Amino acid sequence: MATPAAWAAACERFRTSLSLSQVESQKDPENDPYKSKYRARELLQEVKALLGPAADEDEDEEAGGGPGAEEGPAAERAGPGAGAEPSTRAVRLAAVELQLGLNHLDTEELAAGEEHLQNCLRLVRRSRLEPAAVSLHLQAQNNLGILWSERDEIETAQTYLESAEALYNQYMKEIGNPPLDPNEHFLPEEEKLTEQERSRRFEKAYTHTLYYLAQVYQHLEMIEKAAQYCHTTLKRQLEYSGYHPVEWAINAATLSQYYINKQCFMESRHCLSAASVIFSQAEQTPSTEDRQHRRT
Repeated sequence: MATPAAWAAACERFRTSLSLSQVESQKDPENDPYKSKYRARELLQEVKALLGPAADEDEDEEAGGGPGAEEGPAAERAGPGAGAEPSTRAVRLAAVELQLGLNHLDTEELAAGEEHLQNCLRLVRRSRLEPAAVSLHLQAQNNLGILWSERDEIETAQTYLESAEALYNQYMKEIGNPPLDPNEHFLPEEEKLTEQERSRRFEKAYTHTLYYLAQVYQHLEMIEKAAQYCHTTLKRQLEYSGYHPVEWAINAATLSQYYINKQCFMESRHCLSAASVIFSQAEQTPSTEDRQHRRT
């Protein structure tokens, strides 16, 4: 158990690492584009050291659940033990592993990114249906889906993303309460998010799941399914105000072509009209989504 002083230091370092990754990195010079990302990584490793190992980490490794164990999507399906209460240290470590994974993906170190994302899954595997853990698990799966897509292993990406989709659906059916945001584990009590904001962020992460699945189905030439997921994604992006106007308009116009080919002319016209309206926002307002394509 970290001492109060160590915990305060861990929280400060974690929050500083987020600022470096999300804000300061935008100002990094062209000749050192990952300067802030590397500094953020150092801080995350310090946080990890301050927290110490998870209480059940040794047990997991002895049971075959350690870093070298099979941790693919087949192992993610909810079964006996799913929904078990996670230890506080385990979810905090999982939040750090998630950020380390995203950090390595952003610096194009895919193997290291995969390792950290798998560590995140391992730490919360048995508690993935708990409000403290479900967002961590879903976002790790989303990003593993992106990673395998970038390796052109589309079917592996599909399996991770479909597993994330199944997790969301099971959680909403069985639990339904707005879960904790991954970064919330390092916030003081007075800065915890409202339930409304927790719900918004969780729904945003799930919208990303559907967005990536639409692309995967397109790659696999599952055209009808791709169109269905594209339509759902566009609708959810409007509902939760999470989109780039230009990108949204292009996707809606592309979807209209699918409807034309299916001779669904009313649906096609609706998509084109919506695309025109949203495109007109591009010069009027900044994007309502920081970064749609990459990293949740």
